[in-house]
Amino acid sequence: MDRRMLSGDDAVARLQERQAAFQRTVAATQEMASRMGTLTATASDANALVTVAVDSNGVLLKADFTARVQRTAPEAVSRALMEALAGAKRNIAGQTQQIIAETVGADSETGRAVARDLQSRLGGQP
Repeated sequence: MDRRMLSGDDAVARLQERQAAFQRTVAATQEMASRMGTLTATASDANALVTVAVDSNGVLLKADFTARVQRTAPEAVSRALMEALAGAKRNIAGQTQQIIAETVGADSETGRAVARDLQSRLGGQP
């Protein structure tokens, strides 16, 4: 660590730089939160029996089933729903990672913390 004495002007300049960096971080974090709060994602299963929509937390908002579900075994419909839900959560995770990278930076402390929280909320989805 550099132990030289700073002049009064240098100390003020350093403090102003740190304050400006902090304000940029706050603004980027607010932008990230705002953008993430409006996210939704959709996905369908491989057989197109169901299409789901989830919010930014991976919570199911809507599930639309095709008429073919009436001729499909309940277990298959259940698997299709879970497959579509997992796909929608992966889509949300991808969108969120993009927003993190564009705002606070994926390698920043804030970005890593938000990514960990996201993984936890989405049940371990990448």
